[in-house]
Amino acid sequence: MKRLIGLFALLLAACSGQTTGLTIEHATYRAPLVDGAPGVAYFSITSTTADKIVGIASPEARSVEIHLARTTGGMAAMQKRDQVELPAGKTVTFGPGGLHVMVFAPVPRHANATFPIQITLESGRTETISFADESGRK
Repeated sequence: MKRLIGLFALLLAACSGQTTGLTIEHATYRAPLVDGAPGVAYFSITSTTADKIVGIASPEARSVEIHLARTTGGMAAMQKRDQVELPAGKTVTFGPGGLHVMVFAPVPRHANATFPIQITLESGRTETISFADESGRK
């Protein structure tokens, strides 16, 4: 009976298109220090199957972009990324000095509020991440 229930659950998941498992950890948001400046968001993401982040947005900001910070020849620069590979079973980290999310014209948050950012995957799945606001701004 347990095998039959397990098989039914697998078939149900396959029919619903939910074949990609995502693990998202350490989702933090830092509001702009001054009005008019962008905020930034960091997180780690692991997908059970190979996929790509192909879109990113938030209803609480004018725009949201993925950037990659690099230092070449002593010069720091940021490049906008339209997509990010998610290798199967490997964690991709968005953090200071590497991949990160820039949040332009965010709606001001209350203390201890979360900030929603939605990612769209090449597989068609979308996931809304609730980022903890670590900026301490009110």
